[in-house]
Amino acid sequence: MNIDIKDTITLSDDNSYVVASKTNYQNNTYYYLIDKANNENIKFYFENTKNSSLVETEDKILIQQLLPHFLKASSKALTKEDLELIENNNIIE
Repeated sequence: MNIDIKDTITLSDDNSYVVASKTNYQNNTYYYLIDKANNENIKFYFENTKNSSLVETEDKILIQQLLPHFLKASSKALTKEDLELIENNNIIE
């Protein structure tokens, strides 16, 4: 699977999600996804390498462990233009 930060994917709920971040943690690849139509709809998925699919995780402890990794990965991937776009669209208050 070749999914990168800033890619858009459509999940089985037929919503389009932007890959806000991606990280490798404990031999798994995890994705932080934000619904394009509803920024409050956030999902966390991991890559199932056995059948090349994405599987949702709602494990709150795992998600808490992943958040610093997501932040680090996304900060490296965002360009100056990306940050300006975010700021100009009042996504950060």
